[in-house]
Amino acid sequence: MCVWRQRQRRMARAWALAALLASACADRGPSPDFQVQGVGVLVRSEATFTTQADLPARVESTLRAALDYWGGTFEQLAGVTITLDGASTVECRGVPGAIACYDGDIRVSTLDAGVTLDCVEQTALVHEVGHAVIGDRDHHDPRWMDFAPVAEALSGRDGYQPDGATACAMAVSRWRHPPCRH
Repeated sequence: MCVWRQRQRRMARAWALAALLASACADRGPSPDFQVQGVGVLVRSEATFTTQADLPARVESTLRAALDYWGGTFEQLAGVTITLDGASTVECRGVPGAIACYDGDIRVSTLDAGVTLDCVEQTALVHEVGHAVIGDRDHHDPRWMDFAPVAEALSGRDGYQPDGATACAMAVSRWRHPPCRH
């Protein structure tokens, strides 16, 4: 009887180990198109800027400027996936009409009112990095209204349209959110 129970326990452990290994190998979604400092980036947009060779460097420098503004580090974004989405809205915890979202991963639309953006710096990426770094889902921090330092750090860059280069004009209003008062 004792030998039979030992076999049962060993078999149960073997099945548990197999289940654990299978779950570790389970599909975790699409693989990133590229990595920036431990952050995976998925490109699901046909915006012209997303097809440029400088996109990884531009994402990295935009993240760096945002992290400097929010007082964060790339280590805080390690394991996060950023999706550049060509849809006018992104899925965000059931909130309709979101142009961007942070829920452990970051998704940003590459459109603004149906117009394709010219550069990654114009997306709401800077805003969502703020949520990743400081949390503050309800936007209590006064920094949600003052993005001038980030805009200055990112200014002077080229944007891209189908017919060639254009200015990458910052629209910090896309990043702002009035602080909530409860």
